[in-house]
Amino acid sequence: MTDASDREILLCLAETLDVAATCDRLRISRSRLKQCLERAAGNPPPEVPPPLEPLESVTVNIDGAARGNPGPAGAGVVIWRGNKVFEEFCEYLGKATNNQAEYRALVLALRRARELGARKVAVRSDSELLVKQLLGEYRVKNPELKVLFQQAQDLKRGFKNFTIEHIPREDNREADRLANRAIDEFAEG
Repeated sequence: MTDASDREILLCLAETLDVAATCDRLRISRSRLKQCLERAAGNPPPEVPPPLEPLESVTVNIDGAARGNPGPAGAGVVIWRGNKVFEEFCEYLGKATNNQAEYRALVLALRRARELGARKVAVRSDSELLVKQLLGEYRVKNPELKVLFQQAQDLKRGFKNFTIEHIPREDNREADRLANRAIDEFAEG
């Protein structure tokens, strides 16, 4: 009998369990579950290399998508270091409105920027509502959005410098593609 590695044990366990039921219950895609297991086994996903040093400054494009309002939703995040894509990811969000998906994409992006050690964050979004609410130009009236707004406010205080700007939808295609990919991957099972 050989001594299996922790990674082999976790991956075997995942394969023998009901993966579909787990993904449905947690409202995550199979790729998200695989990433989680890889991290738990001490092997970060290859598409997310750890930085050699903390990032001083990042620019982040975010987008949320919902099919139906509310309906199946996803978040897409593209993190730029200078003029090159440093990292991109998406996450299935379950049932949400488009505005909730936009806010959840922002929260995911700010959490990841913090993990990367960024001190300055510039966020770009095609959601006029989200941008104007964060700039204090629009009030947040929806109770569900108030909770997400507060999470974003708490996270942005952790940065030395935080800016957010509204950009045209055509300048946010990559984040939009990722948000929709999260929904598609979940639907495909």
